[in-house]
Parts: sequence; C-alpha cells; structure tokens
Amino acid sequence: MDFVNWVFFGPAKLLAIYPLAGAAIAATMIGLQALLSWRKGALLQRNFFREAAVLAGLLWLIFNLYELQVSAILARSESGGTLRMDLVILIPILYALTAAGVLSVIAQLRGSRPK
Repeated sequence: MDFVNWVFFGPAKLLAIYPLAGAAIAATMIGLQALLSWRKGALLQRNFFREAAVLAGLLWLIFNLYELQVSAILARSESGGTLRMDLVILIPILYALTAAGVLSVIAQLRGSRPK
C-alpha cells in the first residue's frame, strides 16, 4: 500500500518537503527545450510552446502553484486527514506529460548528434 501511496502522492510530498521543486523541474525542462530549439534556430517560433518538454514544464509550474495554494488552505482548516482526490486525477497526467517531455528531449538529442 505504501507504493501506491507514493505513486499517487509522491509529487505532492516532494513539494511539501521542497516547496519550489516543481518550479526547478519546470525550469529544467523548459530550459532544455529552449537550448535545443536555439541550436536548431527555432527558439522564437510559435511551435516552441507545443513541444512536449515545454508543456510538461508548464504543467509542473502550474502544479507547483496549485499545491502551494492547497497546502496553505489545508493548513488553515481543522480537518487533518483529508483525502486528496484531485491528486488521483492530476498525478497520472503529470507523469504522462513528464515522460513525454523527457522522451522528446532524448529523441532530439539523439537526432542532433553528428554521424
């Protein structure tokens, strides 16, 4: 049961321990994609925001801001054992987009190597 608990609540626990970890992950993903786009000469194009790494980075940033707000609200309430059903929906989406972003960056790095 601990594994399932960690899978669904891991990112929230990470942000509880390190409140700006999501922003750091977002900056890393968006920065990597910006560097790869800059190397291709396509940094300031509209398609930059359609890249998987940028979308995942933006999602991590939004999730970080959301968790900061939720933790502030839960800290003021008296109910300590609340079930976070929002995380059951949000976390799999976060994992899927993060995996897509990482695979996209890896594919771009492999494709940009000289042969």
